[in-house]
Amino acid sequence: MNTKRPAASQAQGTAMPVRVDAQRNAARVLAAARRAVASAGLDVSYHEIAREAGVGVGTVYRRYPERDKLMAAVLSDILTELIATAHQGLDCDDAWEGFSLLFTGLALRTAQNAGLSGSLDQHGGPAVAQRRHELLDLARRVIERAQDQGRLRRDLAWQDVLRLTGAPAVQGCVLGLEPDPAHGHHFVLTVLLDGLRAG
Repeated sequence: MNTKRPAASQAQGTAMPVRVDAQRNAARVLAAARRAVASAGLDVSYHEIAREAGVGVGTVYRRYPERDKLMAAVLSDILTELIATAHQGLDCDDAWEGFSLLFTGLALRTAQNAGLSGSLDQHGGPAVAQRRHELLDLARRVIERAQDQGRLRRDLAWQDVLRLTGAPAVQGCVLGLEPDPAHGHHFVLTVLLDGLRAG
């Protein structure tokens, strides 16, 4: 009896680091995939993701054997982050402050991940589509709350306000212009927010 317990304990002791290491690698792969997709698009190769993560390509394949699963994980991670920002916006006492927080978060993520929004349903499937609809509902509430408090212009539908979050990415996606190092996307955001403020 006593001779078996140390063996079981030893087995558990050797299994734990493997699980922790696997979790760490999974987090590194997902973070690297986000960066790689943001810079190279959805067609980025597993080799590029592995290089970015500092792991072997086999680690990426073991974690995400199906490419659609990896893309869904990337898209879901971005949406989860934005949903958390939307909740923070709703929790702000000042509706304009909450709106500015969400608008800035959406605009910066759109600029950093240009081209992803049109691929959510195709690559993410129902789970990602559900997260996107959750974000849209929260964004609508944030926008309408700011309008109800008289802080945000009322002559724009909430959908139109959200479309404006893509403006900072237009210069890179359509015109091929790099952001001005002296101003960057934040300058464009400041102009947009000034134009959206009521009164």
